Amino acid sequence: MVFIVLLKSLVLAPLIILTILIRKRFFDLGLFWLFYLQLSFLLAFFIMPFIIRFAFRFNILDIPDNRKIHSTPIPKIGGIAVACGFIPSILLTGTQSPELIAIIAASLLVFVSGVLDDMFSISAKLRLFVQSIAAFLVVLFGVHLNILSADTYTGTVINVLLTFLWIIGITNAFNFLDGINGEASGLAVIIGLTLAVFAFNSGAALKGAVIVIAIGAVCGFLPYNLKRNADIFLGDGGSGFLGFFLSAMSIHIEWGEQPSLTNLLMPVIVFSICIYDMCMTTATRIYTGKVKTFLEWLIYTGKDHIHHRLSDIFRGNKLTAVGFIYAISASNAIFPALFAIYKDTSNWFIIAAFFQTILTYVIVTILLFRSEHSWHTITKDLF
Repeated sequence: MVFIVLLKSLVLAPLIILTILIRKRFFDLGLFWLFYLQLSFLLAFFIMPFIIRFAFRFNILDIPDNRKIHSTPIPKIGGIAVACGFIPSILLTGTQSPELIAIIAASLLVFVSGVLDDMFSISAKLRLFVQSIAAFLVVLFGVHLNILSADTYTGTVINVLLTFLWIIGITNAFNFLDGINGEASGLAVIIGLTLAVFAFNSGAALKGAVIVIAIGAVCGFLPYNLKRNADIFLGDGGSGFLGFFLSAMSIHIEWGEQPSLTNLLMPVIVFSICIYDMCMTTATRIYTGKVKTFLEWLIYTGKDHIHHRLSDIFRGNKLTAVGFIYAISASNAIFPALFAIYKDTSNWFIIAAFFQTILTYVIVTILLFRSEHSWHTITKDLF
């Protein structure tokens, strides 16, 4: 194991140095995005074995129990490697945009609180408080939804409140979806690619580059996680960081005219898998009486998320389940990507995209609950 780690280091370290040395060549060819993608990937991939050894050394492990689907202790601080790929690459962009700096700083604040939770199990209330402070920081620097006119007090208040709800909701939804190998990280790549396509096609090259850096860092993590027996988990630090960063960037991108309902509908479509899972689990838990208060909802953990249900349908095949989730997310990203490329698309296109997304989840819901009912009937008859 030590020999393999050293061998990887001997190969990757020169690649990282070479990438930095030929940076100008990337920029001259107009491939600056590839430079940032490659650098953040190599940094995260390089540091990962050391993070795994560190986690085992200090017992920062996810211990199996009756609600978890892994059977052996697994390191749970993969988010640190993602941050190690993200931060140096961001510094090389030299960004001086107050809005981007606020988003990055707030995302790292959520990351730190998540890592502390991975290590010391801090309370859900404290994590929510930190997320609220981070969201306030983003709004303070002018990043918020533009749905209603900011010329009126009511419009401003509603925009700000919806921004808080959006960022904190998606941050926690990403955390909920980090329940199966490669799920949250793979979704981050799909969602990030969609946001990057729109940013680049809108002429916002710096925003696109920052998103690409996050994508590269996550891709450096995926080879250690997206397999039958994961070497490491993303952890609350990683999932919280990605959820917060992507949700904030999705509203920092201008999807259409300001103000416009498009600025809400497009992010909702892109993040629809996160919203669907949160709404489905919330509805079923309230209906079955498992949660009765907001705090109970926040701390409740169970095996009723979409990945659990799909794993049951696919007879425990987790990779098939996560592949199905990728397919759902990718299919819903098609319309926003086309909207980004063909900017003169009418409002009917946006409405059609929204209803196509709703129809997708209606079909998914029928599949989940009919299959679950059929499986329970079969097992009841057998046993």
